[in-house]
Amino acid sequence: MKSKTFLVPLFTIAFPIILQDFLSSFVNMLDTIMVGQLGAVDIAAVGLGNQLFFVMSLGVFGIASGGQIFIAQYWGKKDIEKIHKTTGMMLQLSFLFTFLFAMVSILFPQKCLSIYSNDQVVITRGAQYLRVVAPSYLFFGINVSFAVSSRNTEHLKLPAVATITSVLLNAVLNYLFIFGVVINGVQIIQPYGIIGAAAATVISRIVEAMIVVGGVYLRKYEVAAPLKDFIVKDKSFIAHYTKISLPVLANELLWGCGISMQSSIFAHSGTLVIASFNIMNSISNLVYPICLGCGNATAIIIGKTIGEGKTEEAKVLAKKQCGFIACMAFCLGFLIMPMAKALPFIFNVEADVLSMATVFIIMRGLIFSFDAFNMTSVVGVFRSGGDTLFALFMDVGFMWILALPLGWLAVLVWHLPFWAVYLCILSEPVCKSIIGIYRLFSNKWLRKL
Repeated sequence: MKSKTFLVPLFTIAFPIILQDFLSSFVNMLDTIMVGQLGAVDIAAVGLGNQLFFVMSLGVFGIASGGQIFIAQYWGKKDIEKIHKTTGMMLQLSFLFTFLFAMVSILFPQKCLSIYSNDQVVITRGAQYLRVVAPSYLFFGINVSFAVSSRNTEHLKLPAVATITSVLLNAVLNYLFIFGVVINGVQIIQPYGIIGAAAATVISRIVEAMIVVGGVYLRKYEVAAPLKDFIVKDKSFIAHYTKISLPVLANELLWGCGISMQSSIFAHSGTLVIASFNIMNSISNLVYPICLGCGNATAIIIGKTIGEGKTEEAKVLAKKQCGFIACMAFCLGFLIMPMAKALPFIFNVEADVLSMATVFIIMRGLIFSFDAFNMTSVVGVFRSGGDTLFALFMDVGFMWILALPLGWLAVLVWHLPFWAVYLCILSEPVCKSIIGIYRLFSNKWLRKL
């Protein structure tokens, strides 16, 4: 199989996803920059406030990823009825999941944030942000369900257009609501700080969901169906869906909680440390969407290939795409590092925060190829091949058994410096890659659904 054979469809599918995720990450970075003008406390507060959204979003992505496994293979068979059933399962589960998180965020925000930090000022500010942003969770779940179904039936432009519109709107509203507007000495819009940032997020997510759902039905995509077709009553289908999808949901939730615990570890190291960690994430996330987009594109390609009965071709594609994306990420990792030079010009924070953020960025860049391989193998290959239990073990095992215990020991017992704590955390992607390579070449991940 020639390189062109797998690179052309890979980037054809990946490009809209990369553009979508990049713009989303870019606007998130703008959010951090804007909030950063308010000081380290507000950076930490918004960062911790978004931890609940992060866990919730990974749960939604877990539900959607479980559906994606089925839709990709059903699309290869052109089984539209089962695509409707799968989309219905995603919508029902996503609504229940996001509603639960929204209620917890509104009713108990301080208790939620106290898990991550013992700084009462940060907790109070984060709780104010969390209460306002929580209603957006419901629209996020609807959007992801329809977007994933559209992507996996090879309608990639609509989700990208929706996200582009949403993130640009979010950027504009953030500026207006955070800093306010004064015209000719008259205050047209009051400055609301981080509350304004939360309000901007709610509005932009509502708009994004409206564009995706409206576009699906106006353009009459395959996923468009009467509401009654999304209400799944077939017990055998529900059982089959649950058997494959439940490990994916558990995977995303446990992985998300683990990533969230990383923030808690650094928050217990101090407000300045967690502020610098959040800055590093906002910078590295500008490059990460390239690997994320290629990973999701791999899932679509491998799933469809298996659905068409081309199992040997799927095995070859899986190895080529994992290798290519890991090598590409190795080069991208070195592009992250020079970004640290720009930190003093865009963040209004203490010199110590900038210094720590620079070290975080360099360490992240060096480990980037391992992250990319893990993303592609777990999301793109193992899940699309139906090997969801192994994907769960690989994604979660090293994190909870190795990296997080080492991180907590480093902070609470050994009292190590921040860079040594991060080194403990980074033990996970390296060990995970070793096991992932073995599984990839064993071909045991490939299963027809």
